[in-house]
Amino acid sequence: MRWILGVVFLINTLFANEDLTSLYDNVILKNSKQSIETVKTLQKHIKEEKFGMVEKDFKNIVKSWKSVEAFYILGDLDENYLDTPRYLDTFHQGNEDIKEQLDLIIASSEDLKISLYKNSHKTINALEYILFTKNLQNQRIKDITLIILQTMENNLTEIYNGYLQQKEKFIKDELTANAIILNSLSENSYKLTEWRVGDTAGFTKKYENKPDNSRAEYTISKNSVLAIQSILETHKRVLDTQSFKNFGDTLKSYGATKVLKETTQYLNNALKNTAKIKNDDLTHTQELYENLKKLHIAYYISLIDELKVTAKILDADGD
Repeated sequence: MRWILGVVFLINTLFANEDLTSLYDNVILKNSKQSIETVKTLQKHIKEEKFGMVEKDFKNIVKSWKSVEAFYILGDLDENYLDTPRYLDTFHQGNEDIKEQLDLIIASSEDLKISLYKNSHKTINALEYILFTKNLQNQRIKDITLIILQTMENNLTEIYNGYLQQKEKFIKDELTANAIILNSLSENSYKLTEWRVGDTAGFTKKYENKPDNSRAEYTISKNSVLAIQSILETHKRVLDTQSFKNFGDTLKSYGATKVLKETTQYLNNALKNTAKIKNDDLTHTQELYENLKKLHIAYYISLIDELKVTAKILDADGD
């Protein structure tokens, strides 16, 4: 009986490794590469002074960057990459007013290589402020924008190359990979629930009954809902049925079909909720918030409990 169990789990491990490879290629590497391309596209259009394309291009950058951030596991694979997302995004990071700082930089005549010295000056948040409140016809504004975009491209390329280097490490250790995946989903679902929706709608203790859209992620360009949708869509690609194998297939091989079904239902319900939001107004999103809380609990408790059982059986089999 012990021998039979060993064979069964060996087969499961082989399938899991196949699923992990597919997930890595079709979500992690694909999203990382796409984010670089969207930044390059905006760079090209600004250099060619096709400013009418800027709004659409920025939407594509938001969507692609959130897809990377929504399932960022590179820091777990190599601690040297733990802080890299902060070089790209300042949402909920620190208390500085980059708008005021950028205004001072724009007004000065100092060399931009010197004045744009902070990482926060070259993030997607800085890019949004420049693109949607300033005149790109102004050469200094245009130069600042191109510096921001080049820095973003460099950081995104670093992430992509890091993922290429860490692929084998991720695939070869199934149990560690499972833990990393669930940790990422749990962490990001918390930030999605509390930071992006709860704080804005006044559902969190900190801002209870004080809704304010200015707390949303992309209030200037009105892309906050798009960011939420991109995060949820990325989680769908990790868990829900796709044209490729993913973590959902791994969970099915463990017999966690029921919990997986419940989890993806919360995920799909949340996406339906976002489709009803008008004019990027997140102040009346109680149903969305409730579904996101259920999703977070499903990640943080239900799926982890399922995998704990599997991990214990695997460990016992290896004794």
